[in-house]
This record gives sequence, structure tokens and C-alpha cells, in this order.
Amino acid sequence: MHPSLQSLANGFPDLIFYLLLVTAIYIVGLVVYVKLTPHKEIELIQQGNMAAAVSFSGLIIGLALPLAACLIFKIGLMDVLVWGTVSVLLQLFLFRLTDIIFSGLPKRITDDEVPAATVLAAFKLAGSIILAVAIAG
Repeated sequence: MHPSLQSLANGFPDLIFYLLLVTAIYIVGLVVYVKLTPHKEIELIQQGNMAAAVSFSGLIIGLALPLAACLIFKIGLMDVLVWGTVSVLLQLFLFRLTDIIFSGLPKRITDDEVPAATVLAAFKLAGSIILAVAIAG
């Protein structure tokens, strides 16, 4: 067997396990965020609220960045589980802190104010990038 195919055969099961683990952590993070958010972003998005869509898009990307960083220097599944869980908890804390600091933003998102949602999404992404680099670092 060619070395490339042997490498694929050896590494593919691990790839699947890592993807399943990170996907589970990611989905739990999304669900917890939706429960913690004072406004109902999913419902607002279904109603055509662009501000909610911008804010939620920041979350979708923001949660993925630190999890991706956890995969860069992984040692094993337990390592990814621990660091992935910690990264999502830190992300949720940062997102909630941003909502508290900018206390009027949830109302402004409900009112479909896209500029406010864009700033909120930018803060979410900035925090995610910093956290991802700290984890990979």
C-alpha cells in the first residue's frame, strides 16, 4: 500500500473521533448560548431580523475559532475535551460579559438595528481570535 493511503487508513478513525468530539462541544455551546441570551435570536432570524442574523453569525464563527485552535496542538481526545470545553465556557463568559457591558444591545437587536449587531458580532469575533491564539500559543 502506498504510504499516503496507509497514513489515511491509520489516521482516519482518529479524525472522525476528533470531529465528533468537537462537534458535540460546539453544539452544546450553541445551545447554552441560545438559552443564556436575553433575546430569542433563532426566532428573530426566522422572522427576518437581520440584526439577529449578524449577531448569531458572530457566535457561529466565534465558537469555532477556539475549538479549531484546540485541534492544532492536540495530544489526545481527553486533551481536546478539556481544552474544548474550557474554550467554550470562556467564550460564553466573554459573550455574556459583552452583552452586560453593552446592556442595550439585546433590545437593539430585537429592534433589528444592524449597526449595533455588527459591533456585537465584531466584539465576539475579536474575543474569539484572542482566545484561539492564547490556546494555540
